[in-house]
Amino acid sequence: MEINLKEKLRTLRQQRNITQEALAKHLGITPQSVGKWERGEGYPDITLLPKIAFYFNVTVDELLSVDQIRVEETICEYLRQSEIFQQNGENQKNLEMWEKAYAEFPNDCRVIEGLMFAINREAVYPCPQDKATLIITLGEELLQKSTEPRQRERVIQRLSYTYANIDKEKALYYADMSGTFFITRENLRSAILDGEEGVGACQSYIMNLIHEAALTACNMTSKVPFTHEEIIEAYTFAIDILRRLFSDDNVGFYAFDLSFYYSRIALEYADMKDTAHTLKALEESCRYAIIEANLKDMDYTAPMVNLIKHINEGTSKNYKGNACNLRLQASEDKRFDFVRNEEVFKRLVAELKEHVE
Repeated sequence: MEINLKEKLRTLRQQRNITQEALAKHLGITPQSVGKWERGEGYPDITLLPKIAFYFNVTVDELLSVDQIRVEETICEYLRQSEIFQQNGENQKNLEMWEKAYAEFPNDCRVIEGLMFAINREAVYPCPQDKATLIITLGEELLQKSTEPRQRERVIQRLSYTYANIDKEKALYYADMSGTFFITRENLRSAILDGEEGVGACQSYIMNLIHEAALTACNMTSKVPFTHEEIIEAYTFAIDILRRLFSDDNVGFYAFDLSFYYSRIALEYADMKDTAHTLKALEESCRYAIIEANLKDMDYTAPMVNLIKHINEGTSKNYKGNACNLRLQASEDKRFDFVRNEEVFKRLVAELKEHVE
C-alpha cells in the first residue's frame, strides 16, 4: 500500500493557510523537515503522526490517505471482477456488482460508467424505457463530472445509441459531439507514426475501418424494407471485405462476425425455400462458429494485418457460451424446418453440439 503523505500534508496546510514554518514550530522541528516531507524525500517520525493529525483536526488514516487508498483498491477490484464477468458473458452478475459499487461510491466516474454499461449490456434490444432512462441519467451525470477524453467518448457513444430509439434529435445532438470520420485517434496515429510502429498503427486502422464498413453495410438493411436478395448482397459484401482482409482465412476474433453474417444469409435463403444455398450458408456459419469456440491468443498472419495480435483476455461478450451455443440456438428457428431432415443439417447440429460451452 503506497502512502501519499506529501500531497495530503501540502493540501491540508494550504487549505488552512498555514506556513511550513508555523507547522514546524508547532511540532518543534525545522521548516526544512516539513519541506522534505512535502517533496516526498522523507516521512515524519511515527510519534509525530498523531500530533500532526490533531493539529489539522483529521484522523491519522486521513492524514496518510489510507481511506482513499482503500477506496482505490476496492474500485480496482470491482473493475477486475467486471472484466471476468464480461469475458464470461455473465451480465446479470456484472450488473449486480456495479449496483453494489454505486451504492458505495456514487460519485466515482469509473463506478458510474461501470453501472451505466452494465445496465446496457444486461438489457435486451431495443432497450426498455426504464433501463434507457437509467442509462441516460447516468451518462449525462458522467459527462458533467468526467474530464477523461476516452471515457467521455464511450459515454457519448452510448448516449447516442440509447437516445436513437427514444429521441432522434437528442441522439444526433450527442452524435455531433463526436469527432468526424477523418479526424480520429486511429487516423492521426497511422499518419504520424513511422517504422514498424507506424505499420502496426495503419494495420489496426484498416482492421477497424473494415469492421465498421461490414457492420454499416448490414445495419443498412434495418432502415427500410429490403428484398431477400438485397439483404443477402449486404451481408455478402460484409463477408467479402472481411475475407479479403484476412486473405489466408486466419480470421481470429472476426470468426464470430463471419459466423453471424452467414447465419443471416442462411435465414434469407430459408425464407426463399432455397435448400442448396441455405445449407451452404449454414455450413460456413458453423465452420466459423467452431473457429470462434476454439479461439486462443494468436497472431494474425495475412499481409495486411500481420503485426496485430488477438488476446482473448481483452475481449468481452453479451452472451454465455460461445458462437456454437448461439448458432445451435438459431438452428431451432422454424424457418429451417424445410431442411431439418437433410443430412447436412443434422451433421452441422451435431458438430455444433461438440463445441458448445
